Amino acid sequence: MLQTTNVTSLQVGIKHKLMGVDADLRFTGIYPTANPQDCNKGWFCPYLFASARTPQIPRANDFSICQFYGPFLAGDYQMAHKLISESQHTLPMCDPNPHTDIGTNRMVIVFTGISPFRANMWSTSRRPGCGTIVFHLLDGCPALVIPVTSKAPVCAWSPWTLAQMRQSQYSITPQGPAVGTYSPEWQHEQVCEWLDTIISVQHITPAIRDRYVDVLGRMISLIINGALALDKCQPLLGKLDPERSGIVMFRY
Repeated sequence: MLQTTNVTSLQVGIKHKLMGVDADLRFTGIYPTANPQDCNKGWFCPYLFASARTPQIPRANDFSICQFYGPFLAGDYQMAHKLISESQHTLPMCDPNPHTDIGTNRMVIVFTGISPFRANMWSTSRRPGCGTIVFHLLDGCPALVIPVTSKAPVCAWSPWTLAQMRQSQYSITPQGPAVGTYSPEWQHEQVCEWLDTIISVQHITPAIRDRYVDVLGRMISLIINGALALDKCQPLLGKLDPERSGIVMFRY
């Protein structure tokens, strides 16, 4: 398992010409929520909000993965490219180079945190014509790259936040799907099952194609374990907000 020794903060701008349109969100693994007041599952919504794509998350239900299908912006692909180039460690199941045509799209999966542009207020990120947001990348959380089919969304995220992950680590009560609370095994299952529905097996590197299920599972474990180990790195985390940190995926 990798250990986080450095956090890279990237201020990114998402250029657009939108005037506040609804984001096309679709959810997989839907189940009734245990807490209708909980807002953690929408932790990545500010990315869409900043670029004038208004997300709506149902309070009555929880889900395993939130998928965003549009409106698409060129900045979404550029965001994926940036996440790959700035990640210290990459786990590729195909050629990750954006300039190489492998015959299909790819997706980068990474644990990251987000912060508003200024004054700790998300309204400052929704700037006219260019949403501005800060991403935090941790060198102990590798980026996974997989080939995907045409079913893959523009981006997606796991609803579990770093705050929930930490809470489960120190909980004395049972955790997991039975009580609707976080467990690493449950998140691992949710992410792997969803990725298995969009991964393009024929475009996986031949050396690992026959055992891609095991390889994918181990790589997702590295990402989750890297996030769980962040408690040992508190002085390094700086402005990383545990309630705005989790696993996100971008297609490119």
